[in-house]
Amino acid sequence: MPQPVKLSDALLLEARTTGAIMQRSMAGQIEFWATLGRAVERVSNRTQLEHLQQRAAIPLSTIVSTIDRLEGRKRLQTHLESRPFPRFSPHPTFASTFIRESANGTRCIGRFHQGKFQPRKSAK
Repeated sequence: MPQPVKLSDALLLEARTTGAIMQRSMAGQIEFWATLGRAVERVSNRTQLEHLQQRAAIPLSTIVSTIDRLEGRKRLQTHLESRPFPRFSPHPTFASTFIRESANGTRCIGRFHQGKFQPRKSAK
């Protein structure tokens, strides 16, 4: 039996925005989030849940509105730098070419082929 609940305007806006992108109704999006949250809670410990909550502190509407601004680029750079090694970044001058950085600081230029990084053959 459906039950009325009070939700914040911010959550409703996020559900409406995300639901439109994912082709769900606002209610469908909230139900999806609730189902997903219940599943995550079953397989996570308290520390993991707290970490997830901290990472989800920025509303989707803020992320979307700042994605092509300095603030968004800084947020992306911070996220990429938090990822484990190896890390990949686009090559500044060669299209479809990336720089792989290892934990020891070594860098290698190459491309992805069928989902695997292929180092560029060095000129001899």
